[in-house]
Amino acid sequence: MEHLFVTSQKTRPSRFACLIAGIGIPAMMALAIVPIATEAQDNPENNVKQAETDPDYAVPDGTPDEIMEFVNELKGRRPKFANRKETLEHAIRMHRAFIVAGDKILGQETSEKVAANAAQMKLSALTILAANGIGDAATEAMDAAKKLKSDERKSVAKVVDQFWMPIQIINLPKLSDADRKGMSEQVVTSVTDSHFSREAMGVASQLGDALANKGFPDEAGDLFGRLAKLASESEDENIQLSAKRFEGQGRRARLPGQFMALSGKNLKGDDFDWASYRGKVVLVDFWATWCGPCIAELPNVKANYEKYHSKGFEVVGISLDRSREPLDKFIEKEEIPWAQMYDEEIQNGKGWNHPMAEYFGINAIPAAILVDKEGKVVSMRARGPELPKLLEELLGKAE
Repeated sequence: MEHLFVTSQKTRPSRFACLIAGIGIPAMMALAIVPIATEAQDNPENNVKQAETDPDYAVPDGTPDEIMEFVNELKGRRPKFANRKETLEHAIRMHRAFIVAGDKILGQETSEKVAANAAQMKLSALTILAANGIGDAATEAMDAAKKLKSDERKSVAKVVDQFWMPIQIINLPKLSDADRKGMSEQVVTSVTDSHFSREAMGVASQLGDALANKGFPDEAGDLFGRLAKLASESEDENIQLSAKRFEGQGRRARLPGQFMALSGKNLKGDDFDWASYRGKVVLVDFWATWCGPCIAELPNVKANYEKYHSKGFEVVGISLDRSREPLDKFIEKEEIPWAQMYDEEIQNGKGWNHPMAEYFGINAIPAAILVDKEGKVVSMRARGPELPKLLEELLGKAE
């Protein structure tokens, strides 16, 4: 997933099949909370056991240097896999090995720096597994963070601070109302204390989006509203610009069940006629030709357009391309039949500046929003297998 707020990335999980979207792990890696292969999810205990007993993944006893030598060798492997299932199983076992390696190092008397690196390796692996819904890694990550937070080694406890918020976001549905409120207070304080740093705003946005996606749209809207008000009151003009973005994100958070208003220009430069789509089920697709995940989703959208178009399914693309040329070429090459919104005057060189992207606070694409025949939003994540499922519910079975 391509995104506007960019989290710095030193490493990415080798061959790990997840989309990069950003969940706020400072100086670590970006993560997306996306489902991965059910084959891997359905057998988490088997993957743990194999990671611990399979000689290819079993972490040897030894000094921290010897253990890290094995870890680095494991990271550097480039095995060939027969299918996606094998790739994912390797990724899971590899990250399970990192967790075991971290524990073995942390259990030894070693320097503060080595212990901190081991804690970082363990929490990083747990967070990756948890973000992708592997077994009960979310609970494991929370338990590990709590334990390490009370570690006598100050450097280890300090590492936990980097992961605390992402782990809480992953465990959001399990938290109490008071804990969720506390998280919102924490990110607001972080944003203001850091004078609206890019990193703090990124974490705040991710918490707000998570609240909205996990069934707490009003809490998300309130959080974004507070941030917008604080930004608008700043004397810094750059910070004031953030107010508009936060307002948009709050507007987007409250979209489910509400009417979605669209306005702007089509590719011919004419005003887009959103009213003409009433009575249709419409996929509003924020995308761009430079967005890999957007292109990967295109065959799915095309297939469903062919199946359900005659039953009243339409698609409206909102391109965040930086110029018209690649957009026009791509539409012609792929023979995309549905309408596109694009404002050449505003977006030239700055694709994210599309008025609708700003109005709804779009900070990651693809953003696939499905509206019903009345123009009300029924899904904020109408992608992959979710799209045909929703279309069948709204329009009946395709022939």
